[in-house]
Amino acid sequence: MDTARPVPASTRAELGELARQRIGDRLFVSVSNREPFVHSRGPDGTIQVRAAVGGLTLALNSAMEAVGGVWVAHGSGDADRESSDAQGRVRVPPGRPAYDLQRVWLTEDENDGYYNGFANQALWPLCHNAYVKPIFREAHWRAYREVNARFAGAVERVIGGRDAIVFIQDYHFALLPSLLRRRCPNAAFLHFWHIPWPLPDILRICPWHAEILDGILGNDVLGFHTPHYAARFRDAASALPGWRCVGACGLEREGRAVRAGAFPISIDFDGISAAAASAECDAAVERLRDRYGLAGKFVVLGLDRIDYTKGVLERLAAVDSLLASHPDLRGKLVFLNAGAPSRTAIPAYRELHSVMDLATARLNARHGTAVSAPAVSIKEHLHFSEVLALYRLADVCVVSSLEDGMNLVAKEFLAARNDERGRLLLSEFTGAAWELPGAECFNPFDTDHLADRLYALRESGDAGQAETMRSLRGHVRAHNIYAWIGSILDAVPPRRRGR
Repeated sequence: MDTARPVPASTRAELGELARQRIGDRLFVSVSNREPFVHSRGPDGTIQVRAAVGGLTLALNSAMEAVGGVWVAHGSGDADRESSDAQGRVRVPPGRPAYDLQRVWLTEDENDGYYNGFANQALWPLCHNAYVKPIFREAHWRAYREVNARFAGAVERVIGGRDAIVFIQDYHFALLPSLLRRRCPNAAFLHFWHIPWPLPDILRICPWHAEILDGILGNDVLGFHTPHYAARFRDAASALPGWRCVGACGLEREGRAVRAGAFPISIDFDGISAAAASAECDAAVERLRDRYGLAGKFVVLGLDRIDYTKGVLERLAAVDSLLASHPDLRGKLVFLNAGAPSRTAIPAYRELHSVMDLATARLNARHGTAVSAPAVSIKEHLHFSEVLALYRLADVCVVSSLEDGMNLVAKEFLAARNDERGRLLLSEFTGAAWELPGAECFNPFDTDHLADRLYALRESGDAGQAETMRSLRGHVRAHNIYAWIGSILDAVPPRRRGR
């Protein structure tokens, strides 16, 4: 793997020790759009706090608990303001505080233009091979610039004149590194790009691609999930005036170096494994088995945020093909298509929901029986114990992304299978397919072939399951979230004044 040097940080304690060595007395600041904990008002008027949904925030929270410092994020909860101090700061996690959450307040228009607009209607489709046309609007770009500047001001106030390490997350903040480099000369900047990086010719479609590259090049270290994405970035950046590729992972201009390499993200394997073995998860398994009539059925699981990049329609088409070719499976197979709605303010996502509902209804009308429907659509935000229960109930977990930076669902499924049973079918267009040795991969666009693979797995029963699962689980256990952030910290440049 084209990653940072191996480091011995496979546990939270080891990461904490590594952090003390690499960070020292410098302030560690993480920046993301989504906050890890949200305060909201319940039906009875009381303030409730919940962990944000999503693999990224779960993974980063585990890392921040080990490292400490300040997490800067958009305060989106309707009770976030009254739950924070006058500066918008609150200690988290609740009950076991380990770091500060610094909230940034955005107006509805700012969030709509920056997040729903430029980030998710321009950059998201531009970076994914998902065949949805990017939308470039001057107003969205202006909002994106303004919010990046707003976050730069918030981070600058957090840092003051101190030495710091700033760890920036994702495509929401392409401009932030260069803005901060000018404001915080004693800080080092790390940036992890959690989605694919497009081919240089595709990137040039964006009218502001040069400004985006210039913003990202304000970093000292830039991480991607795969060497392929890192190479694409270096090719695009080296076309800018003065920048040139140096060595396997470097870029340089006028003596300033940027490292752009692969640092594949992971999960808290032991934490998820333990949660999947809990009494709470046991109860959820029984509850969901009864609710969806899964006893004695061959259970195929697709679990993703509802997004056009995840291949949700392709999964439905494959199940339709499977049942058309093998009508004897009717009443014996259940496809659980689970996913939380997201970005429903964006037309492409609303259309996806409508098409998905129609495809599910047609599949059930065509292949359902008097007592059971083959496809169950679970469109809700599930408690994490229910997510783990679904992993445990699945005979096959199908990750069908059309393009995906990593895909943490695949790794969570492996961690949840303490019985070392079940099969993972993994799209070859995920970063996880590159990283996980021996994973069973497929082309999600070839839905008939996916149908054949599902049938073959059902017919093969338990043959070879345990050995494959043991190997994949061992890899994720060793290359966990602590190893991920440890590898990035190991790439932090030495402290340097007047950067």
